[in-house]
Amino acid sequence: MQATISSVTSLLLFGLFGAASSMAQPPADGTDPQSVLYHNATLLNPATEQRITNGWMLVRQGRIVQLGQQGAEPLPGAGRQIDLQDQYVMPGLIDVHLHLTAGPHRVEMQNGSPVVSLKGHDEITRYHAISTLAVGVTTAFSPAGEPEANARYVQQQQAGHWPGPKLHYAGYAFEPTPLEAGSVYPKDEAGWLAEIERQKASGVRALKLYAGLSKTELAMAVRLAKAAGLKTVAHLDSVSWQYAAELGIDKLTHALPTSAELLTGQAQQTYLAERKNPYNTRYIYRWFEAVDYDSAPMQQLFATLARQQTQVDLTLVANELFYFGRELDRLYPEPQMWGFHPENRRRWRSFFAALSYDWQKQELEAAQRQLPKVQQLLLRLYQVGVPLAIGTDLSASGPFYLRELQLSQAAGLSPWQVLQLATVGGARHLDLADTGQLAPGYVADFIVMLADPSQDLSALTGIHTVVQQGKHWSVSELKARLTGLDSVRL
Repeated sequence: MQATISSVTSLLLFGLFGAASSMAQPPADGTDPQSVLYHNATLLNPATEQRITNGWMLVRQGRIVQLGQQGAEPLPGAGRQIDLQDQYVMPGLIDVHLHLTAGPHRVEMQNGSPVVSLKGHDEITRYHAISTLAVGVTTAFSPAGEPEANARYVQQQQAGHWPGPKLHYAGYAFEPTPLEAGSVYPKDEAGWLAEIERQKASGVRALKLYAGLSKTELAMAVRLAKAAGLKTVAHLDSVSWQYAAELGIDKLTHALPTSAELLTGQAQQTYLAERKNPYNTRYIYRWFEAVDYDSAPMQQLFATLARQQTQVDLTLVANELFYFGRELDRLYPEPQMWGFHPENRRRWRSFFAALSYDWQKQELEAAQRQLPKVQQLLLRLYQVGVPLAIGTDLSASGPFYLRELQLSQAAGLSPWQVLQLATVGGARHLDLADTGQLAPGYVADFIVMLADPSQDLSALTGIHTVVQQGKHWSVSELKARLTGLDSVRL
């Protein structure tokens, strides 16, 4: 849901919400011992921008059964009642770009040659799953990764052995650059078909198509994915978002639409000349220096993405990490990084700093000046109705999820609109029709906090309870579970 709902629609939805309250009655057989009544809270439903004071919710078998407002009718019977003491409740957060089972970037020697590896470890995965749930993320999508590791996590999470977000996932990225536990690159169409079938058998929901693919390979991938009944998600570079959208790509990721085809005039020629050096990472910000959002190519792109309803997660935090790679101690001080396993914490700052290792001071300053233009891209996409959602592109949501929300608000969205992207927008991104709202029949995924995030997003730092599919977790309990999972070394 990209545009704010009209006042007429809001009134209709409010009427339906009120009707649910008036119809609430105790179960015919008295009290259902399996049900839980949460009451004395302010219920926030970002999808409708609705705030219900003195609200209550009845949860049974992992779903919201009824909800309403105290006062007019007696509270329904329940096996357990939880007084939320006038706190705030909203749907659980959704991270649509979480590499939950990946390990930290590192270089390993294999057969005498250095290979970049993202291979993870179950204990690190469990650590990140628990810490991600503790910051309120109840559902996630991994747009690339080791299918077997993701399938193992899903099995353990669904069995109740590993607390963490419900996970949907793509498989290995199709990419020419070798990346252990990260990429594959079949030699011909038969090889692509075999790999697609292998990934599909591992439970993947989408193919991840990466920046090194050619136009021909991208077109083949989209065709084969459609035939296999899978979605496609692409992180592109020289291949234009416009070309991908016209092919029917389902999802685009990262605020890095860095194709020269989207530039015009001398800016395009200058940019192409710079891109001849494959080791020059300045393109990460140079494209934004050169782009004109009002140009014919960009206006066509905006119109195509809106018409096709191509889903986009921009991960604005990734751009910020690139541009401020030498200031990460200031932006993300160590106490904020508790949600990341020690193996990740000791590597991540150096990884992002390395991307700009040869940039001069004036180049760093030029890059940092582009962040508002990156945010403007989000606003332009939002305004024309392109479906957006919130992602972090890390192995745990940690402080980066809130930062992504704050960057989205700074782009020009209201807190309500940002919370829509984080809840119902994420559900739409994952084709989840029963997730992302506080409404009867929806999955009982919600968070409880001390303050109102629709007034100030930083209220999300005050989450103390997470309910996932009706299971009640205190954040303090989840943090305590991290002890003993932080000793593994890769």
